[in-house]
Amino acid sequence: MHGQTNTFLVADIGGTNARFALFDASGEALALAAQVTLPTRGQEGFASLAGQAVEALDARGAASAVLAAAGPVVRGRFCRAPNIPYLLDLDALPEGLLPARALMVNDFAAQAHGCRILGEERSLGVLPGRMDPGLTQAVLGPGTGLGKAALVPDGRGGYVVCASEGGHALFPCDADEEWRFRAFVLERLGEPHLRREAVVSGPGLALLHQFLTGEALPVHEAAARMTPESPVTRWFARFLGRACRDYVLETAARGGLFVSGGVAARNPLLLEHPAFREEFLASPTMAELLAGVAVRLVTDQAVGLWGAAALARGLAAA
Repeated sequence: MHGQTNTFLVADIGGTNARFALFDASGEALALAAQVTLPTRGQEGFASLAGQAVEALDARGAASAVLAAAGPVVRGRFCRAPNIPYLLDLDALPEGLLPARALMVNDFAAQAHGCRILGEERSLGVLPGRMDPGLTQAVLGPGTGLGKAALVPDGRGGYVVCASEGGHALFPCDADEEWRFRAFVLERLGEPHLRREAVVSGPGLALLHQFLTGEALPVHEAAARMTPESPVTRWFARFLGRACRDYVLETAARGGLFVSGGVAARNPLLLEHPAFREEFLASPTMAELLAGVAVRLVTDQAVGLWGAAALARGLAAA
């Protein structure tokens, strides 16, 4: 597609996989033209990862590029992602590999933009209520880590996205059994404090399975063992409900909550379990507010790519 200035290269780079896509804007609406998924780990570095994607998608003629990274992004140019073993730096890439107009954003900033565009269309209702884009909305998702972002009205009919690194804040434990799990996780990770994403994430699910069953399994195998009746499902649903409740309260997200991320999308039983609802609504002071917040499960894991594509189109037109 050399020289095609109506195409945009986008990426959603997580700790396990990196999804790259080429979007076409030659029609009235954006269209997903091509997509490739590459392993994030095992690469020689960011240049190798980006180069493989550009070659696979024949994307050198794109008008702009927006790459979403799972970590704090500095000045829209680089990110030292905690779950990726190399620096993501746009300015260190070979000249001409990406379009001159290229930007890096937080992955959940892209998720939030995508949820505003397609979230209700590509999601399932979990808890009742009305999604109201005129109020603050929250986006949270467990994957390799725990991503968060908020969509905040700007007072002019639009919105701003506030990305968060709240997944690295401390996870609150409740009751003796959870404190025993906390000690187990800290011993396995060699860390002094229990971070939220050490619990509410794919790796956290594997650790929970090991704690409750004694079996050390990869994330996908631990997830495959879950049933609606299993203790692992009940515990993780409770932890996920707690994380969702706390973020809704922290952001005053009366406009609704989108739950995204691979762990939730591939395991909807976690949000369907009664423990999720019970924990989400558990508050001695804000139960009424929480009861009015709609919760939806995003089923399309490409929503972040659509959010990045919308940003790329705006970048090309700037």
